[in-house]
Amino acid sequence: MIVGLGGWLYSEYLNNPYFQSYMNSLSPILVPILSVGFGIASATVVTLLYFTMRNIRQQEGARKEDMASRRGSAKKTIRKPQTSSSRSERTLIRGLSVAQRTRSMSLGESNPKRGTAQDSSDAEDESE
Repeated sequence: MIVGLGGWLYSEYLNNPYFQSYMNSLSPILVPILSVGFGIASATVVTLLYFTMRNIRQQEGARKEDMASRRGSAKKTIRKPQTSSSRSERTLIRGLSVAQRTRSMSLGESNPKRGTAQDSSDAEDESE
């Protein structure tokens, strides 16, 4: 509708000499008024958009906090620290420790690594 009226005014200005003289007499007054009006309208739109977007972000933040607090109060689980080794590694480590305990408990067994550097250092320690 605005475009239609603007087109009609433009065509009337081009074809009507009386309208041309009327518009030319108004132009020193009309142009500054339209410029200031356009500036005020633009500033108003920008300000309204800014405050609207800020309120929307604040409401979303409050909703997220409410959701987090609701979830937090509903679920209070205590997490235990997990070890980095897998189950098969833990089973292997337990088996080795049991084997070492049984080996150290048996008294009359000979050491299969006899004659190595470690055993010779043990023998020197015993002789001192």
